[in-house]
Amino acid sequence: MEIRNQKKFLVGLIIMILGAFIIVFDYPQIEYFNYLENNTSQIFETDKKEIYQKILVELSIGVILFGLGIMLILISILKRFENGFR
Repeated sequence: MEIRNQKKFLVGLIIMILGAFIIVFDYPQIEYFNYLENNTSQIFETDKKEIYQKILVELSIGVILFGLGIMLILISILKRFENGFR
């Protein structure tokens, strides 16, 4: 396996690692909020709901970045993308 475009590979690797970090650090927070919601009879306050929604948005961005990084890595490895889309 030969890397055809090293810049795309490196950028893809960095983006993939960034997305993985976001996923790894946000997922436990989402699970904690789900645990609180299911095990307490009180309804979330507006502040906690806002935080929960922001964490969900962050997680979505992390998943998108992770997928984008994988796509860039694959594009840098494939031969037909060596000189762009022709």
